[in-house]
Amino acid sequence: MTESPPPSASLWAPLKRPPFRNLMGAVVVSNTGYFMQTVAAAYLMRLWSGGDPFMVSLVQTALFIPPVLLLLPAGALVDMLDRRRFMIFAQGWMMVMAAALTVLVVSGVQSPWLLLAFLVLYATGYALNTPSQSAIWAEMVGLKEVPQAVALYSLMNNGARIVGPSVAGALIPVLGAASMIAFNALAYTGVIAALVSWRRASPPQRPRSAQPWLQTLFGAFAFARTSPPYRALLIRGGIFFVVSSVFLAILPSKAPEPDDFGAIFSFMGLGAILGVLCYQRVAQRYARDWIVAYAIFVNALALLAMAFAQTVPALGLLTGAGGFTWFFVMSSIQVGAQMVLPDEMRGRGMALINLILMGGYAFGSPLWGVIARLTNPNVCLALAGCGSLAALALTYRMKLPEDRAE
Repeated sequence: MTESPPPSASLWAPLKRPPFRNLMGAVVVSNTGYFMQTVAAAYLMRLWSGGDPFMVSLVQTALFIPPVLLLLPAGALVDMLDRRRFMIFAQGWMMVMAAALTVLVVSGVQSPWLLLAFLVLYATGYALNTPSQSAIWAEMVGLKEVPQAVALYSLMNNGARIVGPSVAGALIPVLGAASMIAFNALAYTGVIAALVSWRRASPPQRPRSAQPWLQTLFGAFAFARTSPPYRALLIRGGIFFVVSSVFLAILPSKAPEPDDFGAIFSFMGLGAILGVLCYQRVAQRYARDWIVAYAIFVNALALLAMAFAQTVPALGLLTGAGGFTWFFVMSSIQVGAQMVLPDEMRGRGMALINLILMGGYAFGSPLWGVIARLTNPNVCLALAGCGSLAALALTYRMKLPEDRAE
């Protein structure tokens, strides 16, 4: 594989731009609040449902359903409307829903189904926000610094993933679950303020589509048919995330004690953060195809080794390797999509990418659960590792997009 031209900007270069710096500072606080609220919601559901494991599991289902249903329509709207205003609307929606959920908890109405309803409404705003946030990076920092912007966001999001649950676990017994949700609601004001204060020279003028609504909605699929690099992103990314979902599906069986599972799973976030810190050096030396191929290969070896690992430290290190490789594949897919998508297609194209990645986790996890039930967790992990190697061999020649100039 040929080497790609080295990026001229450092990992921290986007932070020199005040709009991006302000937005990232606000987003990291907001993301921390999101993970605090997620822990609080699971705690409340366990409390209100009398510990019913099925009802507790529905918390994640409620947060997942709206993105699956709404990502593509949201992406189409992002391409039709002003992206900054659309993102402000989505952030405001989440703020209002989190505030309403706070009122529900404080009022003493202990209804599991009302909790799920508010979580679905809240996740609707998340579904609207995802494609607008992904599409806005290129305008905010320029295509040249999109890889660094994606890496920085991943660094901050994984930091929030570690800090948020830890803070919530420590503070819920002292301050109560409602305070965690209220903090999340207040955190959105910072993101909205950063977006409102962003002074663009002039919003990009995108040509109005004369296509019928359904053709506009499914435009990303039409683009995938005509763009082999974009199609390669969807296929290779989708397969990888179906395989990677085995970590969440099988780890609770390998480490049934909650403390052990929490400690092992935290290594995935730490591995992803290490990947961010190594990203710039790797991206300067190697082509995107090479990075993705070797990340998938190492991930497959980690899964095979995990089938034989029994101790918590060994499982933690292998999960960390999974998080490390997960970051390189995720960032390569996200950045590659930014490079190949025309601006008028960016919202829909990024929405489809995010849908494929989220769908891989959503549908892969029960698949591995069924396989583990029919066999056992160790056989399931070994099959996932072998399947990943087979998929790598079959898709190796699918070329991913290279970086391009502004």
